[in-house]
Amino acid sequence: MNLHTHFLLPFFIALILTKLNLLSWELAVMCGLIGMLIDFDHYLEHMLHQKENRFSLKSAWNNSIKFHRFSQRSFIHHWQGFLILSLLFVIILFFSWEISLILAIGYYSHLFLDYIHLKKEKVLKWKLGNLFMKESRLEIILDIILILGIVILMVI
Repeated sequence: MNLHTHFLLPFFIALILTKLNLLSWELAVMCGLIGMLIDFDHYLEHMLHQKENRFSLKSAWNNSIKFHRFSQRSFIHHWQGFLILSLLFVIILFFSWEISLILAIGYYSHLFLDYIHLKKEKVLKWKLGNLFMKESRLEIILDIILILGIVILMVI
């Protein structure tokens, strides 16, 4: 999934909790940002494995989207990271339930979106300047639904 979808889903979930007076607007936005920041490991893996353009965001993006020269996911995208971060969220829970909640929503929604694999998924590919882009039709539909849900939640 793309970064905007990784922002929209946790933000939508946190926005529902905001409407229930469990979180603030600021924490809802932070929740969405955390959902996106999980993918920073793609850039770190790029810096570790790439021989040329090691610090190039463009090169890291294009490798992730099109070339796949090496695995872009660190341990946080796998079971070991899931268990370690889950334990960390439980420990943080004893100090601040709000921080634990926004970290958990951001992280678990990110993993959920990353592990959705639908067979025969149609993917739209295009190039934006020097960046390769791709997005599935189902992700576009999900984004539209999430945006509509966010607008409805903000209006009511």
